[in-house]
Amino acid sequence: MQKGYSWLWVSLVAFLPGMLAGQNLIPNGNFETYRNCPRQDNQLIEATPWYNPNRATPDFYHECFQTGQMSLPPHSGKGVGHLFFDQGWAEYLGVRLIKPLIADECYYFEMYIATDTPNKYLPETLGAYFSTSPVTDVTTTDRLPANPQILDTQPKNSLGRLQWQRVAGFVTAKGGEQYITIGNFNKEPPFLGYYYLFVDDISLVPVNLELGKDTTLCGRQSTLLLDATTPGAFDYRWNDGSTKPTRQVTKPGKYSVTAVTSCKTLTDSLIVDYALDFSLGADTTICNGQTLTLKVPATTTSTYRWQDGSSTNTLTVRQAGQYSIRVTQASCIASDTIQVQYIRPPELELGPDKQLCGAQLFVIKPTVAEGKFSWTDQISGVERTVSSSGIYRASVQNACATVTDSIVIDYNACDCVLYAPNTFTPNGDGLNDVFLAYGCGDITITSLAIFNRWGEVVFETKDSPFLWDGNYRGDHCETGVYAWRIQYRLRQQGKVITDQKTGPLSLIR
Repeated sequence: MQKGYSWLWVSLVAFLPGMLAGQNLIPNGNFETYRNCPRQDNQLIEATPWYNPNRATPDFYHECFQTGQMSLPPHSGKGVGHLFFDQGWAEYLGVRLIKPLIADECYYFEMYIATDTPNKYLPETLGAYFSTSPVTDVTTTDRLPANPQILDTQPKNSLGRLQWQRVAGFVTAKGGEQYITIGNFNKEPPFLGYYYLFVDDISLVPVNLELGKDTTLCGRQSTLLLDATTPGAFDYRWNDGSTKPTRQVTKPGKYSVTAVTSCKTLTDSLIVDYALDFSLGADTTICNGQTLTLKVPATTTSTYRWQDGSSTNTLTVRQAGQYSIRVTQASCIASDTIQVQYIRPPELELGPDKQLCGAQLFVIKPTVAEGKFSWTDQISGVERTVSSSGIYRASVQNACATVTDSIVIDYNACDCVLYAPNTFTPNGDGLNDVFLAYGCGDITITSLAIFNRWGEVVFETKDSPFLWDGNYRGDHCETGVYAWRIQYRLRQQGKVITDQKTGPLSLIR
């Protein structure tokens, strides 16, 4: 392999989805053009400007005349080249490039081949050789002495019978190459190992990336498809992170892309602007009685036409409906539309602040209209029962607005006390059968303990409800005097105090 060149085999899975970008430097690479319709074998000369480099007899077939020699349809179009390889016999295709190659520039080559005897096909033989002058020897049918820059190295078992397969690779030019020779360069078939090879869609394109010049579109409804398709590229990366070879432009800005090939990495960018860059905004809903001002940029070279015929760059909305504008500037016309709806504002009333005393409970009953209600502390439901001091807030929301309200509950209207009876009668008559302690809304009991006259604990709990049924380990306690101790937390005016209280208790049966 010559220095400065690289090769690559590409199987049936193609790098490029469709035709290669850029100018194809191979004239008549798909064998569509002919001087005279070929009606027999050995007629490569009719596929102008292709020529035969040696004394062998390559073929050119075209659907303009059905010779029966085409065992499969062309890869594209209607024509194919056809080569034969045997001991002492090697056929080639030669053509002059449309223009010479430029030194140090990278080019991407590809062609499609197919055979009806893939078991005879010889890998590491078929290739393409680029040269500054034609490689010819009209005195022999033997292989031509050349070291191809593109060479098929794929195992022959990858080639299916009568299936088009791609041979492709990169060429870094030395400069001045203007001829290509395609054929067998390394091995001759063994005895009785001869085979035929169809060839189609031969191309050579410069490896470059061109998004085009900076451009200006009319308005936001105008779009532009950027195509960064690069011959042989296997990775694309746009400035927004997308990885496809194309990108749809829907707004002004700078767009850049990097394409990676095996021979080099390319980057290009362009700026897209909009001559009429405006928007009336998304469809919206506003409250009854409100107005909305629609506005587009004012220029001395633009004319305006609203749906009502007015011709200024602003319009005041006072009622529900669809509003549209058409702006003309030179040859550019842009338009936009917005739908405006009116609804009543939401309503919320939690009621007046409340001062409570002792163990009173209070139910907050909000008055709600025209929206979705929610408590700010995520409590579910609308009505809410409270038993302690605090500020309780809620809101009602709709597409028009959000309103909030709050109510203050204050248990400081009287002294906050802890209630505990001094006598109870656990005799099962349903009256005063348990000792039960409770406090005002700002008191939270945390534990209850009962002691006998000798100071022994006969009952203790830290769980609500804080009550004693007069039993100890399943047995009835004797009539007598006992003592209780209650530990609690008192929350008032934003402060929390931990304390305890004790008192006597008479158990009577």
